[in-house]
This record gives sequence, structure tokens and C-alpha cells, in this order.
Amino acid sequence: MAQKHLSSGDSINILPATNAGTTGTAGNIPAQALFKDAQLEVMRLYLPAAKHIAAHQVDGPITIFCIEGQVEIQTDHASKILHTGDLMYLAASASHALTAIDDSSLLVTIALQGSAHHANA
Repeated sequence: MAQKHLSSGDSINILPATNAGTTGTAGNIPAQALFKDAQLEVMRLYLPAAKHIAAHQVDGPITIFCIEGQVEIQTDHASKILHTGDLMYLAASASHALTAIDDSSLLVTIALQGSAHHANA
């Protein structure tokens, strides 16, 4: 069953999966699109340890906030590890890949500027 997106004035708890009343690990919790409008999309992404998301880019700028765990973010210029509580900003069209070091959950915010994700060739 598809999750209903938040409407204006709605709220949701984004505590870590281990504290949010969930059972199991990040590996069996689906990604969750929290809301999307013409300018902004926000999603919660769960990555089990060793999960890799291939290099891709987004037309608008994004932020990645590590709610829990550790995730390595590889860009064209560097590789950084986000720990619980860390926030990363990526400029529009910045190529990036993610690899979970531990079971992790992320809050991803995307400023939309006309089109969706593009996989790198």
C-alpha cells in the first residue's frame, strides 16, 4: 500500500528506525517519500549495511542528513563519511553515490528544478 504524502500542516516523526517503534532493521523498512510539491521533495531513505546506490545526479541542489548510522558519499571530487547527525549539501547536478557502512537512515531534501534523477552513463 502506498504511503500518503504529507499535506500542508501535517507532521511525521523522523526519529531513527531503532527508536521510532519499528521492528527489524533498516534492511526491511522501505524508503518513504514524505512530501513533494513543485519546488521541494523530502524523503526518508533506509539503507542496510553494505547497501550501495550507484552514482546519479539531481538537477536541483540537495541535502542529505544522516539520522542514524554511517554512510559513505562518493562525489566526483571526494569521498566523505556521514555519521549520525551530519548534514551534507550537494550542488545541482553533482554526481554522487552512497554506500551504507552501518544500517542507516537518511533524510534527503531535493530542490526540484524541472526534472528527476539521472543515472550516470
